[in-house]
Amino acid sequence: MLLRDVRLRRADALADPVDVRLAAGRIAAIGPRLTALSGEEVHEAGGAIAIPGLWDQHVHIGQVAQGYSRLDTSGARGAGDLLLAVSQALADRPASAGALVGFGHRLVDFAAAPTVTALDAVAGEVPVVLIGGDAHHAWMSSAALRGLGLPPRDGIVGEDEWFDAVAHLDDLPGVAAGLEAGVRMLQRDALARGVVGLVDMEWAENWRLWTRREARLRVRTATYPSGLGDVPGPSGTVLSADGLVEMGPLKVIADGALGSGSALCRHAYGTPAGGGHGVLSVEPAALAELLRRGRALGLETAVHAIGDAAVGIVLDAYAATGTTGRIEHAQMLTDEDVARLGALGVVASVQPAHLLDDRDATSELWGPWAHQAYRFRDLLAAHVRLVLGSDAPVAPVDPWLAMAAAVHRSADERPAWFPAQQLQPREALAASTDGVDALRVGGAADVVLLEEDPFGDVPTGADGLMVESAAREAAARLRAVRPLATVVAGRLAAAR
Repeated sequence: MLLRDVRLRRADALADPVDVRLAAGRIAAIGPRLTALSGEEVHEAGGAIAIPGLWDQHVHIGQVAQGYSRLDTSGARGAGDLLLAVSQALADRPASAGALVGFGHRLVDFAAAPTVTALDAVAGEVPVVLIGGDAHHAWMSSAALRGLGLPPRDGIVGEDEWFDAVAHLDDLPGVAAGLEAGVRMLQRDALARGVVGLVDMEWAENWRLWTRREARLRVRTATYPSGLGDVPGPSGTVLSADGLVEMGPLKVIADGALGSGSALCRHAYGTPAGGGHGVLSVEPAALAELLRRGRALGLETAVHAIGDAAVGIVLDAYAATGTTGRIEHAQMLTDEDVARLGALGVVASVQPAHLLDDRDATSELWGPWAHQAYRFRDLLAAHVRLVLGSDAPVAPVDPWLAMAAAVHRSADERPAWFPAQQLQPREALAASTDGVDALRVGGAADVVLLEEDPFGDVPTGADGLMVESAAREAAARLRAVRPLATVVAGRLAAAR
């Protein structure tokens, strides 16, 4: 394929128009007025901006795919709202439809704890699974508990018990039917946003699933510790004939989440879980052993840690084992944590859109420690590699939303939250392209074409902070981007 008349972004400027030749999945040539080869597909770009393909570094693909047929519960502000939504959803569908799965509510918004008794009164014998918006718990009816082989209770299913159960969610009637159709729709929508790659962190045998699927974009499939005995090879092992699917990281969960009150913190923060400090999901010695096993198998490691105590434990394990990898979320960090991330060469895999939802809850629950959340600028200053993602379905697979959140750090009329942590648009872009800083000969033929350039620097004031109005406008420009075309491995995968 020959991309005719594109402008490449180089550092903080746009270069003069050139042509870009893509061949055998790589960038074969870049230059002005390249001669089209016999039989070569030519795409007239008309002066479009060309940037490297975008990646979402943390997606639960099965959960997102099922989301296309799920009940949206994100608007519920209490158990009563949720029960009403379930009642209406059940009334609007045939009795033979099978299980009802919802997603999106946040326990931090509930004044009273949800009970199975109350859900059963509405659900009857229909299996109902209502997954929290942080994906760390579910409120289930008795029929759903039985269907998933879980013991009866009157409260939610949380943390490790839920992570085990979610892998079997498609055992419930009607759930599996929507999964593969949803995977196809997810890929279509991601490509339309300029996404060329996803890291699949689903709680499932992802690599087996993807060997049976048609991939339209690049996929790296994670495994959890329970799957270590069956992995097909080290990270990077190609799993599909077209080279799009490859083995990804070993994923380990060290703590919970803010929304479920289970993120492990050094300070108590007003939640009953774990005595007010959160939950430790893996003991330090067991974590170190998992890192060693991952290294022996050639697997990159990606460890979920949200609270600062959990981050400290993970960094201790990396240091003690001489291994390195990623921390997923790295949501709350002390100054020492930030410095150690840089010194150990550990990657911070962060999800900026979470701060838009977590702003008020973080201020309420973490109070005087809230400034330790989402420290993007401090991480860059400590020479930590940042990679951006969504943790979808917690946030949408939308890199433009993630970049906008990193730039402005506000979802409403309020000014940026802790503005000293804002990123410039070009810095947010650099954290969204899987380490590709520019399109170059020899690089992967993954290209996104844009109508305009939204990556100019936001001006700063005398205090060194971004001018508020300019940062807000820059974020709005990023959120409004709709790519003209997405090219994956030299093939046009989406266009408008």
